[in-house]
Amino acid sequence: MRSRLFLALGAAGLCIAPLLAQGDSATLRVAMYPFVPQFRDLFHTLESELERAHPGVNVELVDEYMDSKGELHFISDDYYRGALEQTDADIYEIDTVLLTDMASKLQPVTLESGAFRPEFAEAVNVAGQTLGVPHWVCGNFLFYRRGDGAVRDAKDWSELARLLGGGSGILADLKGTSTLGEWYLTAVASQDGAPSHVFAKLTEPSLDAAAVKSLQAMLGLCPAGFCRSDALHDRVGFYGRMFVRGRSRGYIGYSETLHYTLREISESCSPTDSCLRGDDIAVRALPLDGGNGRHVGWLDAFGLDRRLSGRKKDLANEFVTLATSWSMYKRVLTPKWPDPPRYLLPARTRPQGELKDAPLYPDFEAAFQNRLFLTSAKLNNTLRAKGRAVNCALPADRNDSDWQSSCSNP
Repeated sequence: MRSRLFLALGAAGLCIAPLLAQGDSATLRVAMYPFVPQFRDLFHTLESELERAHPGVNVELVDEYMDSKGELHFISDDYYRGALEQTDADIYEIDTVLLTDMASKLQPVTLESGAFRPEFAEAVNVAGQTLGVPHWVCGNFLFYRRGDGAVRDAKDWSELARLLGGGSGILADLKGTSTLGEWYLTAVASQDGAPSHVFAKLTEPSLDAAAVKSLQAMLGLCPAGFCRSDALHDRVGFYGRMFVRGRSRGYIGYSETLHYTLREISESCSPTDSCLRGDDIAVRALPLDGGNGRHVGWLDAFGLDRRLSGRKKDLANEFVTLATSWSMYKRVLTPKWPDPPRYLLPARTRPQGELKDAPLYPDFEAAFQNRLFLTSAKLNNTLRAKGRAVNCALPADRNDSDWQSSCSNP
């Protein structure tokens, strides 16, 4: 939809030309994506701007849903297990792996011309309809110590293993059904990223042997006791924190994991801990396994409930336009002392020279080229099923009760 939002960043801050008359009352319910650093703080930034422009309007965070038995649960606990499909909100922030399954709850939207890269626009298209406005993009990256030529130059996992020649290796989280499903897709696409070939592999009843071999090779780079741990899987940012403390040559994670890594340096490292400094850290794309391989990308988008109409729909559009405007991206991504940058990747193109206080953005953007974005019905369920199979195909951690219960008696 053509934006009715006019933004100006000056001495008065971010100003919004109101769509509703002052004093109008309405409640706008927003289910934000819960897995970004300080997501409630991010919501409250958006909430305060919209409510300041529209006295009497209440913007409400929806972080719980009611199941079929009438019991309340946090959305974050079940986000990838059908929570959004049972959530009642006006605006939903949706990982596009779930977008097709959410289609019946959403109404079509129109994207601002030229605001998003074509592959981002395609990721929010379901059966010829645009069902979301891109907000964040994400994907895995390899973080390493600046100047470490072996990690910087490796073309595939076997070459990286040879160049490392043992040592402290690479940390990565290889636990959790959704995480392992994503890793399986990453390994399949790393060989051949043509969407038709990737979908064919995902629909096969058995696991692709080459993809499993690739994951086993990556796991072989992991120091003993890490990567396949249930306990460590639930510690947000743990592997990045271990990396800056010298426990590995590098680690794999989303761009925003760098936020937790930098917090470790600024909040927990003493002068005698020999931690890395922020400017010691470099980032690159993961090694690929084949000449036709592609890296996998993910996208979070705002979708509007299909029941919205009239003034409330206008207000919802204003919220989404605000959230995906460069002025707001700049506001929420510019670090405020003492916090480090969030290092989330905006779906909207970053103007040249912006976010100078977060110097790795150009490197992230360079490493995010030619990403594969997939959407299809039940894609999330398919990946979770593959994740359960991969969990049993990889070695268990010595204290892995989940592996024992799920895999010892197939």
